[in-house]
Amino acid sequence: MFKIPDRVADLFGDHQLRVEFERALLAAGKLAHYEEKYFEDGPFSEAARNTYLRLAGFDRSSLPTEQQELVAGAKALTHRLITSGYAIAAAAKAKQHVSEDWPRLLDFVQRKCAARVGLPGHEGWERCFTHIVDRAEAAIQPSRPSDDRDAAYAVLQHFASFFRGDAGFERAWLIDVPEPDAD
Repeated sequence: MFKIPDRVADLFGDHQLRVEFERALLAAGKLAHYEEKYFEDGPFSEAARNTYLRLAGFDRSSLPTEQQELVAGAKALTHRLITSGYAIAAAAKAKQHVSEDWPRLLDFVQRKCAARVGLPGHEGWERCFTHIVDRAEAAIQPSRPSDDRDAAYAVLQHFASFFRGDAGFERAWLIDVPEPDAD
């Protein structure tokens, strides 16, 4: 089993996302009504983890288009919330902090992620990109506490690492994190 560090819940969690997770699970037939209270009031990280585990192998092709998009978005978002937590934990363990290059890193990530939206095989990416990267952009600003900035920098490094072979990627941004088990 894996856990998402609390920093992910602090930076990325909110009630609207919990509702989105519930709606996706209901659409997929993966949420019993007695569990809804847990998804509303339980730890955000557990709601994200359970959503990912239940949607990871789900075939959404039989759902109406709108529900397919909802499920794809929730699956991608919870997946990248988990791996963002791993990136935050790895950076904290290595005592890494936000660097002066953060504006270049943010620009690189925004450009590369925007180009990936709508590509085949990347269903749900837009939901993932808009939520996590937008929140990381807000958290990395100089007016924010250093813990928030450090965590946001690690998340942006994580997203940049998807594009490590692309022009403009700087080796200092590389951060390796494991993929979550879907079992």
